Amino acid sequence: MLKSFKPAFGWLALVIMLVPACYKTDQAPRLIKSENDQRQYRYLTLDNQMQVLLISDPGADKAGVSLDVNVGSRQDPSDYQGLAHFLEHMLFLGTDKYPEADDYQNFISSHSGNHNAYTAFEHTNYFFDIDPNYLEPALDRFSRFFIAPLFTAEYVDREKNAVHSEYTAKIKDERRKGMDILKQVINPEHPFSKLSVGNLETLKDRQPGSLRKQLLDFHRRYYSANQMALVVLANKSLDELQATVLPKFVEVVNYGTKIDPISTPLFKPDQLPLKLSIRPEKQQRQLTITFPTPEEMPHYRQKPMHFIGNIVGHEGKGSLLSYLKRKGWAEGLSAGGGFSYAGGSSFSVTVQLTKAGVENYPSIVEAVFQTLNRIRNNLDGSLLFDEQKAIAEQSFRFKESASPVTYARRLANDLHYYPIKDLLQGNFVMEQYDPGLVGQFLDQMTPENSLISLTAPTVETNQVSPWYQAPYTVDSIARSNIARWQDAGLNEQIVMPAANEFIAEDFQLVKQSAVGLETPDLVLTKKNFRVWYQPDNKFKLPKASVFFNLRFPGVQDSPEQTAKLRLYVALLNDQLNEFSYPASLAGLQYSLRSNGRGISVKISGFSDKQDALLEKILLVLKAPEFNTQRFSELRSEKIRQLRNANKQQPYHRLMSKLPQLLIKKSWSEQQLIKGYQSIDLESLKLFSQQLLNSVDINMLVYGNYDRKAAIALATQVETELVDLKNTANIPPVSILKLEDQLVSYEIESAYRDASAMLYIQANKLDKSTRALMGISAQIMRAEFYSQLRTEKQLGYIVTSGAYPLRDVPGLFFLVQSPVAGSERLRQEIDAYLLEKRAALSSMDEQQFAQHQRALIVRLQESPKNQFQQAQRFWNDINEGYEQFDSRQQLVNAIRTLSFDQWKTFFEESVVGSNNKLWLYNQGQYVEQSIKEGHIIEDLPEFKSRQAYYTFP
Repeated sequence: MLKSFKPAFGWLALVIMLVPACYKTDQAPRLIKSENDQRQYRYLTLDNQMQVLLISDPGADKAGVSLDVNVGSRQDPSDYQGLAHFLEHMLFLGTDKYPEADDYQNFISSHSGNHNAYTAFEHTNYFFDIDPNYLEPALDRFSRFFIAPLFTAEYVDREKNAVHSEYTAKIKDERRKGMDILKQVINPEHPFSKLSVGNLETLKDRQPGSLRKQLLDFHRRYYSANQMALVVLANKSLDELQATVLPKFVEVVNYGTKIDPISTPLFKPDQLPLKLSIRPEKQQRQLTITFPTPEEMPHYRQKPMHFIGNIVGHEGKGSLLSYLKRKGWAEGLSAGGGFSYAGGSSFSVTVQLTKAGVENYPSIVEAVFQTLNRIRNNLDGSLLFDEQKAIAEQSFRFKESASPVTYARRLANDLHYYPIKDLLQGNFVMEQYDPGLVGQFLDQMTPENSLISLTAPTVETNQVSPWYQAPYTVDSIARSNIARWQDAGLNEQIVMPAANEFIAEDFQLVKQSAVGLETPDLVLTKKNFRVWYQPDNKFKLPKASVFFNLRFPGVQDSPEQTAKLRLYVALLNDQLNEFSYPASLAGLQYSLRSNGRGISVKISGFSDKQDALLEKILLVLKAPEFNTQRFSELRSEKIRQLRNANKQQPYHRLMSKLPQLLIKKSWSEQQLIKGYQSIDLESLKLFSQQLLNSVDINMLVYGNYDRKAAIALATQVETELVDLKNTANIPPVSILKLEDQLVSYEIESAYRDASAMLYIQANKLDKSTRALMGISAQIMRAEFYSQLRTEKQLGYIVTSGAYPLRDVPGLFFLVQSPVAGSERLRQEIDAYLLEKRAALSSMDEQQFAQHQRALIVRLQESPKNQFQQAQRFWNDINEGYEQFDSRQQLVNAIRTLSFDQWKTFFEESVVGSNNKLWLYNQGQYVEQSIKEGHIIEDLPEFKSRQAYYTFP
């Protein structure tokens, strides 16, 4: 019986009465909530033992849903590896009540929603968001996944091609290659040793119909209600949610499935220590030290590995990373819990190496053990623990909202781990310091219990991993090195972190006017300097965002100038890192980045002590220090990243190449490499000295500041950076105007997959045209995916959407394929558009209005937290919408569109467009390149003779 039932009336009472005794409320203590959390929660256990968490959030403009099955690739049969992942794909392709393969996707998309799923080692999570008015029919479709999927034989045969395409799409992914090697090294009896994604080889029919039978058996065995956790969040009352949700899921069968912890060790006894040498696909250098450990989750209230990882991975003064940088061996470092599962965990330290670091990796390993020894010698670490605890408590106390679906997805996963009272705070709670427990985990972090993985282009290898063809070698570790690391002792240059001076202490909310500004107010305007300010009357948190853009003339005029700006910013960040890292731990974040016209600086988080961080950033901007060694290392790192560009997946390459073609002063990787190679330290110093002579600044202060304090921050920036005597003439942004051109351009790619992307540019820049492009993207998004991926089986990566660049409206259609060349992909994309035009007669006003509403709902989604709100204001400032109404202008334009107006536009300006650009790579299909329109052979020459739209 429902013991916390509140009487309801009408239809709600009737629905609840129809499903009596099918659930019970949890008897555990109430959930511990953040004081900033105004949502209401109700936890139920259905009679079938499914866990259900209902969340009422009156402010949510989307409903978010996630169902997490406590089953994943761990349960794959050894002769059908990847089956759990394949089953995840199949659940989207028809159920008893909704047999059409694209019904669920089309319904979600046409009602402002998004959907997806993922399969992990121990979890499979399905999730979606949607306009809350359509939650009930969406849940009706969603629930049938877990009750009566069809596993139609036709789609079993088709969809395994999509799984194979997903496998091949990431065949050069460094993380997957490294994982493939690890799976060859660990204990073969451990279930993690299996190929989790699957491919055509592992998912082939052993006999006719055997794969479908495996799917049915897996679903019946493991998709058991007692292994499921469902979270539903919407702007409805808990009683309404309960009446809507529960009848949909009471039919899910409880097979009584029990899943025991894994008792098989990750490595066989006496297998460690070992050294792995890995030759990467990209120009990459990395050292990882991995220690198998006991499972940490039972100790979530103490978080021993989190405590250790915070010290080893610290980046402040006296840290391991600072020591390695001074030696010239490292670019970056991370440390903490790695692989975690029921029965075990691992702890890893990963160092991004310089070339010198590869040669000196034994000394780096020694420094890691010296750091661990430092912790062992300071087991009375209660002060550091209390500091970490204080930061965690502050993070939870002032926790900001995520999107409904993100929040639902995380909680559905966490329901399998935390008792209900700790569900919301489980990731944050740090109860008390336990030196014995920390010591137990440190005892596992020894040379004799380590796997040392060295990744570098220069290593010698003698094996290739079976699934991702990654070259590697497995070696024992020299006894001399083991002895050296065992006797590492302490390093006086590596010390425990100092007390964190950035931990917030003042959480007082500043007094604001009773009538709050709805949009930022221009509070300061001078030559070359404008400041907007708005207090936060919405989220009411002791946090703030301070953003400013430094715009300089000439920094994008050549590849050399762009390279200088990027390298200058890299050196600034490097110089700031030791100082700012403790601030980031304390919830005070900053970013300093180069952009098309200068430097963007953003500070966000607790408003207390933001002024100290701002002061340091301004000091470094005005008077940077130049270190010869770090200059050389950072320049090499920039060149390395550019040389790795063609090792990205083809669709990534297409998406990054498109703005390079469209933006006039945007440079190719090869141009930028030459730019970096032309820079020496003296020329960079001269560049930095001249930079601030002519600067234009826009600034936004939003959040927990009063007007006086906001102007004081602005004065800090003005005093340090602005020379009001000089005028900064900032050139406009220029966007390519295609103007009746059909052009194509081939990109370089190291992948065997081919890809093709069609970009269609509008003829006009008004909001009505932008709205028409947006509606077109909305109407075609799910259908394009369904046709070319599910029906045509062209590849795993199929996507389309609106592509506005500044105020230039556009559309894109993209496919990456292991089975078809770029010319075939071009034909299929064109054929889809022609078929869509032919099908316009079957579309009616009601369907159009449905998509119209869906797009408006998307645009009217409110920011979920203070930073998102600040970012939205900032985007409008940067694009010249100083009335802060860019979204509303677009919404108004969408509302005024008629069905006939859109049909005419679609026929003439989408299907019949003369403004088209094809980007593609050939992959393995070298004889099938696109030959439509003008072929761009010399990109700089092509761009030099084009017309452009300009924006201030």
